[in-house]
Amino acid sequence: MIKKLYLNTVQELHPEDEANKMIKKEIQNLLREEEKILSRREYEMIRDKLFRAASVGEELGFERGFRYAFQLWVECMREP
Repeated sequence: MIKKLYLNTVQELHPEDEANKMIKKEIQNLLREEEKILSRREYEMIRDKLFRAASVGEELGFERGFRYAFQLWVECMREP
């Protein structure tokens, strides 16, 4: 259910938000030297894998943050 929420709210509604722009720029910076020495096919394969890895990390971070926020909400709702 959290994954569905992530896909519907974060990934689909904000494909070019600041975080995605920063990730894209960082991946481009990481691959700057490789782009000069690798074939186009090799470069694109590595680039695509880095984007997939970044996407998995973003999704897992969302899930962890969501779970933490929910736990915090539950704690706040408990009566002292």
